[in-house]
Amino acid sequence: MSEFASFALVPEQGVVPELTQLDEEMQQRIRQMAARLDVRDGAQVAGFGARAQKEMGAFTDIALAQMLRKDMDSLSGTMQTLAGQIKSCSFASETKGLFRKVFGGAASRQEVRAAYEKAEPKINACADEMTDRRVALMRDSALLDRVYERNEGLYRELCSLIVVGEEAIRQAKARGEDAQVVARLERRVQDIRVTQVASTQLAAQIRMVQESDSVTCEKLRAALEVTIPLWKSQMAAALGLARATDSLAMQRRVSKEAARGIRKGADELRAQKDAFAREAAESDRMRADQTAGELLSQLESIEQELKKKTSAQAG
Repeated sequence: MSEFASFALVPEQGVVPELTQLDEEMQQRIRQMAARLDVRDGAQVAGFGARAQKEMGAFTDIALAQMLRKDMDSLSGTMQTLAGQIKSCSFASETKGLFRKVFGGAASRQEVRAAYEKAEPKINACADEMTDRRVALMRDSALLDRVYERNEGLYRELCSLIVVGEEAIRQAKARGEDAQVVARLERRVQDIRVTQVASTQLAAQIRMVQESDSVTCEKLRAALEVTIPLWKSQMAAALGLARATDSLAMQRRVSKEAARGIRKGADELRAQKDAFAREAAESDRMRADQTAGELLSQLESIEQELKKKTSAQAG
C-alpha cells in the first residue's frame, strides 16, 4: 500500500480522502485492487488489513510502555529535594535575615562551610538523578519519534485500505452480491476505520508526550546548567564573604587588644613617672635637710670658736 502514501499529509488530519479526490491514475489503481478482492472469500475478507491492525497494536504497546515508565512523582521529589537543600544554605530565613539586616551581622565561615558540606552531597545526588532522567527522556523521545514515523506510514496505509474497501463494496453492490457478503466486508472496513482513528489518536498522544518531555528536559537542563552552578557560585561568594568577615573580626580583636595594651603601658608609664617624681622630690628634701643640718653644725662650730677666742682675750 506504499503507493498510496500521498493520501494524507500527517495523521493529525484524521481525514480519509474520497476516491474522486484522487487523480485518474490513482483512481484506476484503486479500482483494480478492489476488483482483486474476492468478497465471497471469508478468509480473504478477514485478512484484509489484518497486518496493518496488528502493527498498530504493536505501536500502541510501545507507546503505552513509554508512558507507564514515566515516574513523574519521583522526579518531582528530586526537584523538591534540590530546592530544599538550596534553601537550607540561603541564610535568609526571616529571623536570621532580619537580625543580620538590622545589626549588620553575617554568617560565620564555620556556619557557611557546615551548611555547604551538609547540602553538597544531596545536591550532587539530585544532579546525578536529574542527569540520568534527562538522558532517559531524550532517549524515550527519540524512540517515540521513530514510532511516530512508522505510525504515520501505517496511517497512510490504513487510509488506502479504507478507500480500496469502500470501492470493493461499491463494486460488490453493483454486481448484485449477496447482502450478507457485502455486510461482512462493510464490517471489515469499519474495523479498519476504527484502527485508522486509533492511529490518529496515537499520533496526537505521542506528540503530547514528547512536548511534555521537552518541557521537563528544559527544566532539568535549567536546573543542571543554571540553578546548581549559580548555587555553587553563591556558596563560593558566601564563603569568601565569611572569610573576609572573620578576618576583619580578627583584625578588630587584635587592634582592640593592641589598644588595650597601649593604654595599659601608658598607665604604667604614668604611674612610674609619678613614683619617680615622688622619689625625686623625697630625695631632694632629704638632701636639703642634710645640707641644712651640716650648715647648722658648721655655724655652731664657728660660734663656739668665736666664744673661746673672746674668753681668751678677756682673760
